[in-house]
Amino acid sequence: MSAPKSAPQSGPILGIDFGTTNTAAAFFDRQGKLKLVSVSDKNFILPSVAWYHAADKAIVGPAARRQIIDDPRHTIFGSKRFLGRRYQSEYVQKHRERFAFNLVEGTDGYCAVKVYNRVTPLNEVAYFILRHILTLANHAAGEPFAECVLTVPAHASIRQREAVRYAAERTGLKVRAIINEPTAAALYYANLRSPEQTVMVFDLGGGTFDATLMSVQNRVVKVLATGGDAFLGGANFDECIVEHLAEEFRQQHGVELRGNKIVMQRLVFAAESVKIQLSRAEVAELRVPCITQGPDGGFLDFQFRLTRKRLEEMTSRLIERTVSACDEVLERAGLKPAQVDELVLVGGQTRMPAIRERLSHFRRFSSEKDVHPELGVAVGAAILGRNLSRPGGTGLMDVVPMPISVMLPGGVTHEVIPSNTPVPCRKSVSLEALPPGPTPLPVLVFESLDTTSVDREVLGTLQVGPEWRRGGAPRLELHMGQDFVLRTYLVGADGKPVPAPIVDASPQMRAPRAAAS
Repeated sequence: MSAPKSAPQSGPILGIDFGTTNTAAAFFDRQGKLKLVSVSDKNFILPSVAWYHAADKAIVGPAARRQIIDDPRHTIFGSKRFLGRRYQSEYVQKHRERFAFNLVEGTDGYCAVKVYNRVTPLNEVAYFILRHILTLANHAAGEPFAECVLTVPAHASIRQREAVRYAAERTGLKVRAIINEPTAAALYYANLRSPEQTVMVFDLGGGTFDATLMSVQNRVVKVLATGGDAFLGGANFDECIVEHLAEEFRQQHGVELRGNKIVMQRLVFAAESVKIQLSRAEVAELRVPCITQGPDGGFLDFQFRLTRKRLEEMTSRLIERTVSACDEVLERAGLKPAQVDELVLVGGQTRMPAIRERLSHFRRFSSEKDVHPELGVAVGAAILGRNLSRPGGTGLMDVVPMPISVMLPGGVTHEVIPSNTPVPCRKSVSLEALPPGPTPLPVLVFESLDTTSVDREVLGTLQVGPEWRRGGAPRLELHMGQDFVLRTYLVGADGKPVPAPIVDASPQMRAPRAAAS
C-alpha cells in the first residue's frame, strides 16, 4: 500500500478544519501565498452551527448561532460529536439529553436530528456547513475549488472519517486526504521550523482531546504515538460552569433550572462568555436577563460572579485527564517530558491559564505567533494540500489511532492492526478456525480499544464462502492507507489477495472499499 500520490492538478487544494464548535479553511493560491478564508471582516472562524428555517433548508455560521437561544429546537450545534455514531451507543445515550434539538435514530441506525417532523441525517448538517465554507473559499480564491484536505480528531473512528468524507463529497469536492488534527498542526509547526525536534501536539478542541507525539525533521512529520480522550473537550469545561450556575441560581431563587433545555442552553452561552473572560481576568461578572419565571409568575434575572480560582477548582479533574493522556503517550514512546523540545498547543480551550500551568514540566510551549490555537489545523491541512500537488511526497508519516479487530463465529476475537501502527500498513489474521461447510460464514470487523467492549465501533461484516475453507487455511488481510481508508482482502493458498468488501447498511460506509490500491 502506498501513500497518496502527489500529482499535478488544475488549481489550489482547500484545507478544511471542520470542528465540533468552529470551522476554518485555508489554501495556497497560485502564487504560493497562504490565504485564510474570511467569514467576515477580520474573522476567519465559522461557527459549526446550522439553523433549519424549513424542513430541508438551513443557514449556517454566526446568524445560525444566534438562533440557539431563539429557536433551539431547530438549531443544530456540536453535532460533530454524534456524526458517524450509532444512536444506541453508550456515548450517544449518555450525552444526547444535553442538547435542546431532537437527536433521534436514523433509518440506518446512526444519529440523526428531527426538524419539522423530518428525520435528517447528521451528514446533511455537516454538508450545509462545508458547503458554506466552500462558497466563502471560492470567493476568496476567485475560482472554484475541486479538491480538499479534511481534518478529523486523531481518535476519530473509520465511520466518523467516512461520514465527514461523504459530506464533503456532497459539496462536489474530491477529498484528496483526511489528516488527523494534531498532525495538521504539526505540519504547520514543521513549516515554520527547520531543525530536528521532538514535539507533542496538545489539541483540546470543542469536543475531543488528542495528544500526539511526533518527530519533525527537514519539515517531515513522523507520528511516534498518539492518544487522548474522545469524550473530553471544551464543551465539558462549559458543562462544569453550567452546573455551578444552575446550583447557584437554585440557591438564590429557589427555582430549579435543570430539566429546562432552553434555559440551560442560555446558561451554556453564559458559561462560554465567562470562560473566555477568565482566560484574561481573575474575576468575571455576567447578567442573564429574564432567564425564567419565579414562583409569583414574574421573570427573574440572573446576575453572578465567578473567579478564575473557582473555575480551576471545578475543572481540575478535566485538566488532570489531559495530563494523564500525555503521560500515557510519552510512556508508549519511551520518552520523558524533558525530552520533548516543544509542546504545541491547539484549540481555544488551551488559552486557559491553569492548563498551561499544569503543563509547565514541559520545556517550551508554542506561542500564538507560532501556531494559532484555532487556525493552525486549517493551515496544516492547506500545507498538506500544497504538498500533494508537488513532487516529493506529503511530508508526513501517521499512525493508526485505534486498534482494528475481527470477531469470528463463536465470539473469538483477534486484534489485527494495533493502535499506533504506522500507516500505510498491511496486517493479516488466519481464518483456519473457520469450519468447512456449504454456507458462507460471517467475520465481524470492528474498532475498539478493548476487544471485549460492548460499545465497540462495528465497521461491518464480510462473508467467507465455502470455497475459501476447502483445502487450506485462508487469511484475512486488512490494508490501511495513509488516507485512513480500510480495505479488506481474502488470501488463499495461492497467496493472491482477493477484494472482500465489508457489508454495512450505512450509506456513509459505501462499499466496496476493497478496491485494489
